[in-house]
Amino acid sequence: MSQPSSWPLPPGSSRVVLPLQLTRQLSRHPLTKHLYPLAYGHYVDAQGHQVERQQHTDYLLIFCHRGSGWYRTETASGNLRAGQLLLLPAGQAHAYAAHNEQPWSIYWAHFQGSAAAACLEFLELTNQQPVLTLARWRQLVPVVTDLLNLQTQRHQFAAAVVAASLLQRIIAELPRLTATMQAPQGFDLPALERFMYNNSHRDLSLDDFADFAGLSRFHFSKKFKQFTGTSPMRYFNQIRVKIACQLLDASTDSIRQISQQLGFDDPYYFSRLFKKTMGISPQYYRESSATKSTQ
Repeated sequence: MSQPSSWPLPPGSSRVVLPLQLTRQLSRHPLTKHLYPLAYGHYVDAQGHQVERQQHTDYLLIFCHRGSGWYRTETASGNLRAGQLLLLPAGQAHAYAAHNEQPWSIYWAHFQGSAAAACLEFLELTNQQPVLTLARWRQLVPVVTDLLNLQTQRHQFAAAVVAASLLQRIIAELPRLTATMQAPQGFDLPALERFMYNNSHRDLSLDDFADFAGLSRFHFSKKFKQFTGTSPMRYFNQIRVKIACQLLDASTDSIRQISQQLGFDDPYYFSRLFKKTMGISPQYYRESSATKSTQ
C-alpha cells in the first residue's frame, strides 16, 4: 500500500495503519474483500502537511471539514475547501498539501478492494474531476467518529471487519449528501458551533441552545437533528470530549481537574460519558497516548 504521511500528530489528531497480515485477511474475507481500509485518520489544523507520491497503489479519500489545501494529479489540480471530498484513484501520481494561512483539518482513508474502482463511477467522479462537494456532510460525523474510535480496540480482525463496514457505509451515504439542503430559517450551525466551543466549560442545557437559536426546545431539536443527523446535546458532548482529549494529551491536569474545566461537577459522570464516546476511559486514553509518544 502507499505509505501514509509521517506528518507529526498534534493533539486531537489520529492515524491508524492496519497491519499487513490483517489487511490480507480483509482482502480474502467474503464480507470485506470488495472494499476495506488500509489506513485512516483525522488530521486537525494540519500546518505543514504535504505529500507527493510518484507511485500510488491504493485509493485515497480525503475530506476537508475546516480550512483548505490544494491537490495536483496527472489530469487535474485545484483547491480543496471545507465541505469538499477528494478521491484519488490507485496508480495515479499526485501531490497535495494544506494551505499555510488556514491549514486544513481532514478525515482520510486509504482503501482497496474489488469494488474500489467502482467508487469513482458511484460518486460520479472522474480523473479530470475528482472533487465532490457535500452540502450535508455533518450527518456523517457520528459514523466517522465510530470508525476513528475503533483504533482503541487493538488490531483484532472483528474490529477490522467493523471498520470495513463503516467505510462502506460512509461511501454509500455520500451521494445523498451532495444535494443542497437549505438550513432552516433561524438556524445558523456555524454560529451554534462557535457558541458550543466558547462555552465548553459550562454545563449547558438544551434550553440554552434553543434560546441562542431563538427557537422553542421542540423546534430547535427537530431542526438540529434534521440538519446534523444527531441531537444537540450529543453534538455538544462530542465537542467537550474532543477538547478533553486535547487536554489529556497536552497537560498533566488530573481527570477531575479536566472534568471541572469542561463544566462537569461529577468526574465519574464525565468518565462515563468519555468512555461512551471514545470507547475507553480517560485514564486509559492518557496512558495509551503517552505510550504512543514514546514509541
